[in-house]
Amino acid sequence: MRILIYELKKLLSTPALWGFVALCIAFNIWTMPTHLRNVEFDTTTPFPANVFENYNTSEIAEAYISMFGLTGRVSDRMTAKYDALQTVASENALAEVSFSPYLGEFTQIMHINLFHGVAGVVGRLLLQGMLLAVLLALLAIGFEQINNTEHSVYATKTGRRIIRHKIAASLITGTLIYLLLTAITLTVYFSMFDFGDVWSSNVSSGFNYVVDVIGTRAFITWQSFTVLSYLLASLGVSVTLVICFSLIGILVGTLSKNSYVGFLMVMLVNAVCLALPLIIPMNSYAYFASFHTPIWLWWNSHLWFTDGGVITLWRNFELWGAGISLLVLSSLCMLAVKNFEKRNIA
Repeated sequence: MRILIYELKKLLSTPALWGFVALCIAFNIWTMPTHLRNVEFDTTTPFPANVFENYNTSEIAEAYISMFGLTGRVSDRMTAKYDALQTVASENALAEVSFSPYLGEFTQIMHINLFHGVAGVVGRLLLQGMLLAVLLALLAIGFEQINNTEHSVYATKTGRRIIRHKIAASLITGTLIYLLLTAITLTVYFSMFDFGDVWSSNVSSGFNYVVDVIGTRAFITWQSFTVLSYLLASLGVSVTLVICFSLIGILVGTLSKNSYVGFLMVMLVNAVCLALPLIIPMNSYAYFASFHTPIWLWWNSHLWFTDGGVITLWRNFELWGAGISLLVLSSLCMLAVKNFEKRNIA
C-alpha cells in the first residue's frame, strides 16, 4: 500500500498534469454556448403530437438495406434489430413519452450541445479524459526510464513487481482526474443553464430528433431514460472508456522503452481503428464490429443507448463495445506485465 501511495503522489505532484487540467477546464468554459444563456426555455408545454403512435421501424431498416446494399446475414440482422425496436416504439406510444416537454423548441440543439460526441460537453470531457488517462499511464510506466532509475529499481524480482503498483496508480489517477474534470465542467455548465425543471423529462421527447443519411427521425432509446438517468448512464460508459484508454497506455508503455514513442504508438493504434471501416467489406460482421472499438465509441457517443443507426447490428452496442474492450485490454495488459517482469531491460 505504501508503494501505491508513493506512486500516486508521483503522478499527482506532476505540474504538467494540473496545467493540462486547467487548460481543459478553460477550454470547456470557453466553448459553452453563452449565446443561449439568456434564452427562456419552455420546460412546461408538451410536444403537440405522439410521434411514436405510427412509428414504423421497418422503414428505417429497409432504407439502410437499400441505401448501402446490405445482403445476406447482415441484412437479416439489421432487420431483426429494427423489429426489436418496434416493440420499444409501441411502448413509448402507450407511455406517451413523446409529450415530454424537455427544453421545448431548443431541445435538439441543447441535447447536441450536452451529449454529442464531438460537439457536446460530455463528448469533449470524454476525449480529454481519454488523453489524460493515456498520458498518465505512460508517465507512470515510464517514470523510471525518464529519470534514469530503471536499472536500480528493476534490478530485482521484487523491484519488477513495482510495475503493478504503477498500473494501479495510473488507473486510479486517470479515473479520478476525469471525474474531477467532469464535476467542475458540469457544475459550471448547469449553473449557466438551469436544468432543474428538465431532469425528469424523457429524452425521447417529440422535440428531440436524429438526423442521419436517411433523414430526420425521432430520438428513441432502448430503455426509457429521463435526462438525468441518460446523463448518468453516459458518464458511466465514459468512465469505462477512460479506463480502456488507460489500459491502452499501460499496454503500450510496458512494451515500449520510450514514453514519447509510446504516445505515438497509441495514436497510431487509434488511427488504424478509425480506418478499419474503410478497408473492411460492408456486408460482413467484421465491418460493423470495427465501430465498437473505444475510439469509435467516443466518436458515436451521441448514439449511445439508441438503435445506433447504420453503424451497428446489435442492441446496446456501446455496452458491448466498452465491455469487450475492457475485457480484451485487461487480458493483454496482464500478459504484458508478465512479459515485463521477465524481460531483459538492458
